[in-house]
Order: sequence, then C-alpha cells, then structure tokens
Amino acid sequence: MSEIDRITEIKDRAGTGAPNFTFGVKFAGSDSGINPHTHTEGSSEPGSPNNGDTWWDSGNDIYKVYMDNAWKDWLGTSASPFTWGGDRGFSMGGGTSYTNKIERFDITTSGNAVDFADLLTSVYGVGTASNASRILVASGYDGSNQKQGIDYYASATASNAADFGDLTAARATLGGHGDGTYGIFAGGSNLSPPGPSNVIDRVTIGSLGNATDFGDLLAAGSYASSGGDATRAVFAGAGNTNVIQYVTTANPGNATDFGDMALTSNSRYKGECAGALRTLFAGGYAGGYHNTIDFITPATTGNSTDFGDLTAQKLSGSSTSNGTYGTFMGGQNSSGSNINVIERVTLGTAGNAVDHGDLTGLSYNNGGSSGAAS
Repeated sequence: MSEIDRITEIKDRAGTGAPNFTFGVKFAGSDSGINPHTHTEGSSEPGSPNNGDTWWDSGNDIYKVYMDNAWKDWLGTSASPFTWGGDRGFSMGGGTSYTNKIERFDITTSGNAVDFADLLTSVYGVGTASNASRILVASGYDGSNQKQGIDYYASATASNAADFGDLTAARATLGGHGDGTYGIFAGGSNLSPPGPSNVIDRVTIGSLGNATDFGDLLAAGSYASSGGDATRAVFAGAGNTNVIQYVTTANPGNATDFGDMALTSNSRYKGECAGALRTLFAGGYAGGYHNTIDFITPATTGNSTDFGDLTAQKLSGSSTSNGTYGTFMGGQNSSGSNINVIERVTLGTAGNAVDHGDLTGLSYNNGGSSGAAS
C-alpha cells in the first residue's frame, strides 16, 4: 500500500498553469464539493430525478438522460414517431344526457374546451381512432340501441362529422386505437344477441369504407381501456378483469396476453391515453372509485407500473394525448355526479395529474382523441 507524502505542484491538463476547481475542493476526508449526476440501472423509473441524471431502463434496454424535466431516449431502441394525434384534444358524445357534441381544447396550454362541431348521432360509449388529421368515432349507444356506424371529421376544420362506414356489428362501450394508418376497434356490448363482444375490427383511417374482421380478444368484454403505439394496440380491463392484451395493428389475428394491471388499477371504466412510448390507464371502479394512474410501455410486454394519481377518484372519463402530455376529460366522481374537469400529466415523467381546464358541460362515457390544428 502506498500513500502520498507531499504534493508540491498541481497544474491544469495542458500543463501550462494552475487548474480551476470549478466546484471547489476539500481534503482530509471531506466531500470535494463536486456534485455528480446520478446514474440508475433497473426497469423502474427513478424517483425525484434531476436534469442530467442518467438511467439504463433495463426492462426496455434503453439508455435515457433526464433533460428539460423528462426522460429522453439517448441510446438503444427509441419510440416510433407520434403519428396518430396532435395538439388539439377532442371530447365527443357522452352521457348525462346523450349528446352529439364535439368539443375542442388545446393540449399544450391549460384552458377550457370550446364547441367544435357535431357528430351524426347523440351517443355515448364510442371507440375512437386518429391519423393526426382525420378522427374516427365508432358506434356507441343512443339511449335505445347500439350503433354500427363510424363517423369521421377533420381535426383542423370545424365542420360536422360525416359517415365513414360501418363496423362489422352494432355495439357500444368498445375500445379503439389508431396507429396513424389503421383504426382498431375491440370488444364492447352487442345489440343482437345481447351481451359482451370479443370482436376486433379494423379500418384504414385514410380511406372511407366498412370495417373488416381483424380477430378476437382473449375473451368477450366491454368497457375496454385502449391505447398503444405505432405498432401495437393494447386493451385493458375488458369484462372487469385485470388482463392487458394486445394485437399488432398491421397483422390481423387474435389478441395475445400482454400482462396484468397493477392491484391498484384492477378495475374497469378507466380512462387511457397513449404517447409514442407509454400508454397510461387512469381511474376506474372495483369495489369503489379509484384515482390511480398506471402505465405500460406497449413495445415491451409486462405488468403495469404506478405512475401517479388523478386529482380525484372517478370513472368513465375519456382521454387523449399529443405525445408529450396526456389529458383526462370528464367522467363520474365518487359521489355519483358527472364532472367536466380536464386534467393533465406529462407522459415522460411519473407524477400526479394537475388541473388543465373544463369541458363545456358535464359528461361521462365520452370519447377522446387528438389531431393537428392544420
């Protein structure tokens, strides 16, 4: 073992002068004053990160850096571009009384929604899909019957919806996801014969026409929470289970098991929103109302992970995303009252939701989607 007996001179790296200890330096066993960034390895997102911290997300084999208060991919597999939405958020249809209202709000800036246009029919329990410029609103319940039709409208133009085509069967309370090319609609409640459905339909969002049969869910179920990315559509909680299942949107076929919802989110009637890397599931009901938000990474199968909490316990709200922020709109609170609250989270950073604004009226079982302003 050796030790330093004496230092007579310290020079800078170039050897031409004295070094500049920017962060200070102390000896005799004390901290040098240097403030290094934190590096974390593991599949769970580190808590309370600071800008400059690094994280090897071993579950997804991605090396990330915390910049501008969000985890950003640096090395490894990066998320596909966000091609199925935009900065305009929309809430469509919904209950208290059945409505055909389409409302619009800005996802990037806090503020209230405004009236945008009308659907063809007053409904609730619709499935939605978007390719960033065209938004599809499928099926729903009009107070008497489940609908079979699919409406569409342009996100940039305040014009009423028009007819797109039909699903393969009339049903309501179904899940929907658009990957930018295809719209996938799954599950729901059938009109005839009555009961839950396991059907998965698909349309090409850019071309008008009827849906074609894509495959089947693992089991029949309604009120599926849905999300995904540019490759996969995921459906959670169909039929009041904790099962998450997925399909590859480009390849017709039956759903495959993805994982399970966390115990805190083992409930139905959840809101959901999808960015390019994460899908969030929020609220719901299982023996009581919940305010929990969980997330999955659609590219990698596995169970959901805790993200944070909504501002209050609720169920049956809608949600959407612009790829950076996720928003949750309307729903029913734990007192059984319908609400008009819009709340927001940053998808890349685990944390609790904050107030964003209000819908123009009380609504639950509404549909949510997003698109570009031009």
